[in-house]
Amino acid sequence: MLILTFVPKSLSFVATGVTRVVAGGYVGVKALTRALIHRREVLRLSELDERGLKDIGLVRSDIDGALTVSWLKDPSAALAARSSARAGVASLRREEGVRQAQVKIAVAKPLTPRPVTAGSHSTVACSA
Repeated sequence: MLILTFVPKSLSFVATGVTRVVAGGYVGVKALTRALIHRREVLRLSELDERGLKDIGLVRSDIDGALTVSWLKDPSAALAARSSARAGVASLRREEGVRQAQVKIAVAKPLTPRPVTAGSHSTVACSA
């Protein structure tokens, strides 16, 4: 047998629940508004040419990819993630290039000057 009991709830408990619902709704509306504002800003970025996008560390496909996210999500977060990933890859490439240059310098033989004797004329070729 199932027995249901009803316990009267205090008014403060009901007010707390209503406050939570209203606050949750406010946060949702705030997030949606922010996403729409950022979407408009990303659309403005799409008006830039390739050179302008490169100056800020983006490419056209980053903009297109950010605009494909849901209307409920912030497209600028997708742009930030793509930009930071690209910056990480670029820094790894720079570090690898510096490392390879250091290895080449260490492997290269040091140049020893030829002794110059009195009375002999020699020309020295220099490659730059």
